Amino acid sequence: MGYASRSMSAPIPQWVTILSAVAAMVGMVLGTAGLVMSLMNYLRDRPKVKVFLKWDMTLVRDASKQMGIVRVTNVGRRPIYISVAALQVPKGFKYSHLILKESVPGKKVSEGDAPVTFSVNYDGLVQYSKHWRNVRGYVEDSAGRRYVSKKLPKTDVPSWAKGL
Repeated sequence: MGYASRSMSAPIPQWVTILSAVAAMVGMVLGTAGLVMSLMNYLRDRPKVKVFLKWDMTLVRDASKQMGIVRVTNVGRRPIYISVAALQVPKGFKYSHLILKESVPGKKVSEGDAPVTFSVNYDGLVQYSKHWRNVRGYVEDSAGRRYVSKKLPKTDVPSWAKGL
């Protein structure tokens, strides 16, 4: 008895179906574009640091004294705080890092700031002369991220390594 009269729903107009498909496509495209833009912002807005090691620099005041420098440049979009700068020496020696005294207090480097330089005294470096290319500039920030300079070309032999 109860099943004899069954009500039929009205058909959905075609424009409603098309409008709903278009809205779904627009939502999918905009959602994907938002995801891509947020990923690009994340990758762009993180700190990036470049470390350079340069040997045989001469002081203007004392032309007879040569030294090296470790130069740190913030090329990222976030400020960093350098907690330590050092020379990373090759494996097999007593110490793995030689801390540069000027870096002990730390230094903040923001986006667009001038590069920070730390001088390297040549005292005691002669023992690394056979492995001078493996001596690299090293910087660690307050978050524990480590940045290391590239190896120098074989032609740029520092004066402290030529003496032996």
